[in-house]
Amino acid sequence: MKKHIAVRLKSYYHAEAGFSHNGATVINGALEKRDPALRNITEELYNQGMAFDVDDCSLFWFQIEDDKPASFYSTFNEVELAFESDWLEEQKSRMRSMGGNMYYNACAEIARSFNLKDQSREIQYRLPTRAA
Repeated sequence: MKKHIAVRLKSYYHAEAGFSHNGATVINGALEKRDPALRNITEELYNQGMAFDVDDCSLFWFQIEDDKPASFYSTFNEVELAFESDWLEEQKSRMRSMGGNMYYNACAEIARSFNLKDQSREIQYRLPTRAA
């Protein structure tokens, strides 16, 4: 199953190690830079109070693939949001004919459906270590 995941990391390059540690493959990164809907959703999340940095970790969007449900990743402190990629594609197809403010408002409605985690939390970010 493919998932979209917004994760807090010190560096974009740390994602591969973290996801592969959990048996997932990174398909795409920096999705918000290429996907207008996701960019608008992210902007609205910031408008709703999502912090740009949490515990010195920035937000990065990835599409990953594995056999776990998105809810598995939602439990991780580093993960801000996780949902099935198919769900986002359904939302985008619903909005395809919209333009301008209607399109942005539809994206904002999606963003409002998410519950943000505590934005003052500690990430306690650690790279996986090899057993000695």
